[in-house]
Amino acid sequence: MKKIVLYSSNSKHRDKNSNCTVFPKWATQWDEMAARHPDVEITLVVQLNGRYFLDILDGELVKKPENIEVIVLPMEAGLKEFLQTVAEQKPDVAVAMPGPVSGYDWNGIRDAAIAEGLRKNGIDTICYTPDTALDCFDKARTHQVLKENGFRIPDALYLHHELFTTQKLGDACTGNVYQEYILWEIENMDMPVVIKSTTGSSSMGIYIAKNYEDARDYLLSDALVEDVIVEQFLDGEEYGAEVHGDRGNYVVSPPFRIFNTVPGQLNDPLGQTTLKYGPILDPDLHIEEVRAELKRLAELMKFSGIMEIDLVLVKGEWYILEINNRWSGLTTLITASQGRYPYDVYIDEAIGFETDYNDVSNLTFACQFKMPKIELETLEKISSEEDIKSVIQYEVRLPGRDIFWFNDTVVGGYKSMDDLINGFEKMQKKYPECIPEFLTKALREKEF
Repeated sequence: MKKIVLYSSNSKHRDKNSNCTVFPKWATQWDEMAARHPDVEITLVVQLNGRYFLDILDGELVKKPENIEVIVLPMEAGLKEFLQTVAEQKPDVAVAMPGPVSGYDWNGIRDAAIAEGLRKNGIDTICYTPDTALDCFDKARTHQVLKENGFRIPDALYLHHELFTTQKLGDACTGNVYQEYILWEIENMDMPVVIKSTTGSSSMGIYIAKNYEDARDYLLSDALVEDVIVEQFLDGEEYGAEVHGDRGNYVVSPPFRIFNTVPGQLNDPLGQTTLKYGPILDPDLHIEEVRAELKRLAELMKFSGIMEIDLVLVKGEWYILEINNRWSGLTTLITASQGRYPYDVYIDEAIGFETDYNDVSNLTFACQFKMPKIELETLEKISSEEDIKSVIQYEVRLPGRDIFWFNDTVVGGYKSMDDLINGFEKMQKKYPECIPEFLTKALREKEF
């Protein structure tokens, strides 16, 4: 029997009152996956704030999988403790499962370092290197990798905060040449531009400057507190795709459309009006060419696990905006389209893909949207519907903002976009208090 250890470290000590409830339960998903692989012994090593892996309420584990072993490390556990714990299990292979985190999206760096330590101890691992993790974490490094290797990207300029805002030599320096140069370069960029942190997550701290004067005033204000990149704003349609796999054996999803149902509003990962659907298979959009480029990117970066790529389509040309080296906001949608749970990605990487998910005939159509806050009893009832593939209720606490709730919901299993739209509309009519009518209206009005 093959022994696989899946692990995911986390850098954030979550408020015990910040909860996440999922249907079907994470424990149910783990047990169903384990039942599909009776010849595999699975061990999960995580922390209790792992909202994507365990059923937790008020900081306590409330439902545990029956068919896999779960090892819960304290929140204070760092790189060395994770490394030691995984190594003590003597796995045939250890698989990293980096998850997202608000603030600095850097959990993949630690997981990659753990994998590097395991490899030095002779343990086979499925994870990218720390260098790859840093290339994904730091947007300036991401941009450099993409540019040097010929990927189509928006023009961008890196700004070093300390150099831009201070003069170390004091009176010996009569002017800030670096600041002068950066502003000169920005003045020659196409406007508008997006100013964003090199290390932020979830679209936090993004500023869109309409013209040079707007960009200059923002950068010279107290709002600039860290390194940023100033990037050409591309006015096009937003998409996302994922690459799953390891060591050249990759599944590359077609793009999935992401749009805001309120005209003129930017897509917000936490927004109630952002809707995602797909896969997009229109041959006029050169889907196979973009999939080939994403595979080239994964091979170039020696990627392992789940890689999410932000894309924008402008006048028939695809651009890469960012790379997320972890479970993303698209993962439940894309795996639902593939007819599997997110955890299956990691096991399939370790034992081999039984289904060719690169063959689009093996995909179904799915849609991801957000329901407003509703009672858990109602939510559980809705989740039992055949078309509902996943519901994750988030209780979100962000600095400076009130607590808010939303239910990230995936409907799927449809054979065509028409079937998806019709199925979505039926669900809306059945549960009008849970599924806003404007979502179905917006989806129906889209051109396919």
